Amino acid sequence: MTETTLPPMGPPPSKHKPDKVKVYKNIAGRGLTAHVFFSKGINISERIPGYLFFHPGGWAMGEPEWGYDLCYHISKLGVVAISFEYRLSSIGGDSPADAVSDAKSAIRWTREHSGELGIDPGMILAGGISAGGHLALCTAMIPGFDDPGDNMDSSAMPQALALHTAPVNPAMDNHFITLLQGKTKPEDLSPFHHVKGGLPPMCMIQGTADEIVPYDSIEVFSRRMQEAGNQCALYSFEGAGHFSIHETDQARAIRLIDEFILSVIK
Repeated sequence: MTETTLPPMGPPPSKHKPDKVKVYKNIAGRGLTAHVFFSKGINISERIPGYLFFHPGGWAMGEPEWGYDLCYHISKLGVVAISFEYRLSSIGGDSPADAVSDAKSAIRWTREHSGELGIDPGMILAGGISAGGHLALCTAMIPGFDDPGDNMDSSAMPQALALHTAPVNPAMDNHFITLLQGKTKPEDLSPFHHVKGGLPPMCMIQGTADEIVPYDSIEVFSRRMQEAGNQCALYSFEGAGHFSIHETDQARAIRLIDEFILSVIK
C-alpha cells in the first residue's frame, strides 16, 4: 500500500440538514456529535432500522457534514440515518485507536437511545467511506479499544456493513502507522488480520485503480471473508480511483448500497 494522501477538502456543502444534532460522547469536556436524519412520514414509535455513517478523511480530517447527502438519501429508504463525529488524529494528539473507540461508542449510544431515536436496536447498520469505512469495519472485527465509560452490556457489533474504499489492511499504510504514534501495533487495528467466522454481512464498493487502497488487498480480504463463511459481496468499478468515480458509477454505487440495505432490513 502506498502512503495515504489526504482527500480533497470534502464535498460541496449539502442542501440537506439533519433533524437533530445530539452529543453522544464527552471527551475531556468536548462533546462528540451525532447528526440525525429521521425517515419522513414514519412514526418514531415504529422502531425502524438505523444506519450509522463514518466520514472519510484519512483519520486526520473531515466532519459529519460530509455524510449529509448520503444520510438524507438513505433515510428515504425507511431508515434513521446518523452521521457521526469522531476524534481526528494528529501527531502528539489523538490516534486512529481513539477514533475506533468513538465508533464503538457511537453504536452503543445508538442502541441505548434507540427509543428516542425510533430505531430498532437489533437492526443497526454501519457504513463509511475510506477511513470511515475502516472504522465501521473495526466495530465488527477488532476486539478491545472500548471506551471505559461505555456501557459494556450494550453491543458495539452492527448487523451489517456497507463500505466504500475501506482500508482493510492499514498495517501496510505508512500514514496510518505514523498516526498511531507507537500507541498500538498497526495489526491490532487491521481488519485483514482479524478475519473469522460469524461476522455481519457486508458489501464493499471498490475501484480497480484505487491509488490508496490497493484493489488486490480488497480482493484477498473478500475471499478470506467468504472462505470463513461470511457474506462479503465485492462490487468492482473498473478504472475508478480512491476519490475519482464517474457520475454513472456514483449512481451505480448508491444503487448497490440501497439494494444491500433493503436486502438486510426486509
